Amino acid sequence: MLPQCADAIGWQLFGVAYSAINGIRPSLYDEMFSTEVRLSGMAIGTQVGFAIAGLAPSVVSTIGSGRDDWVGVAIFTAAVCVLSAAAIATGRETFRRPTAELGRPALGSRVPAPAQA
Repeated sequence: MLPQCADAIGWQLFGVAYSAINGIRPSLYDEMFSTEVRLSGMAIGTQVGFAIAGLAPSVVSTIGSGRDDWVGVAIFTAAVCVLSAAAIATGRETFRRPTAELGRPALGSRVPAPAQA
């Protein structure tokens, strides 16, 4: 009974967590890139992130080789979470910016405006 219950709970948690990420990620990436490079920026950023995340099981198996060796894995996981939070916290905020202005430098920034064609 317990393994079946654990499987059901696991699938439910996976469905909720995965859906939450897929709802947030596209809108977050849209705000990070100007319209000229948005598709490429989203694609390259996603694939580089997936490639780095794909190495995580190898790193974790090297860090925590034994069954009771969970502290190193927990520290690695916390470090990855802190890095992710820092990346999101330093991203551009476009909360009250009109859609037509997305991709343009913010007022007062030192980034030059893109050349008009």
